[in-house]
Amino acid sequence: MVKRCPQCNTETDDDSRFCPKCGYHYKIEEPKYRRIQVKAVQCPQCHSRIYNLSYGFCPKCGFEFQTKKDNVTYNYLEVVEQSEHQNSIIYGYILSILIPFIGIFFAIYNITRKGDAEARSAGINQLIISLVFFALDLSYIYLFIKAGAVNPNKFKLF
Repeated sequence: MVKRCPQCNTETDDDSRFCPKCGYHYKIEEPKYRRIQVKAVQCPQCHSRIYNLSYGFCPKCGFEFQTKKDNVTYNYLEVVEQSEHQNSIIYGYILSILIPFIGIFFAIYNITRKGDAEARSAGINQLIISLVFFALDLSYIYLFIKAGAVNPNKFKLF
């Protein structure tokens, strides 16, 4: 196939980087690839996640991942990509335990990530953990006040 120089209209080969007549530098568009980290694959038959591929078949339904026909190997795996919101998931779990009030905000952020099932399920877990630890914090404060360890009259604002 032949391409034309936009400056002098000279025909050149497709793989040439410069125009031989005027020296115009062709812009070579390289495809942009996105690197993904694979955590698991999904069985095409039962849709369960598989983390160990050494078996060669699904441990849940027995579906074979590879079949050989006419000296050709066919792979029947669907790749499950790692979540793009991995940092917010990690911070959400940490803050859900240490500072539950802030952990609730991370949980809501992760729940509202559309198209990312891992972030959504992590957000629901974080919300539950945050609410449990928030309730525990309130009960500890109540017990300290009731036991007399903390004088509530000291902390009056008005």
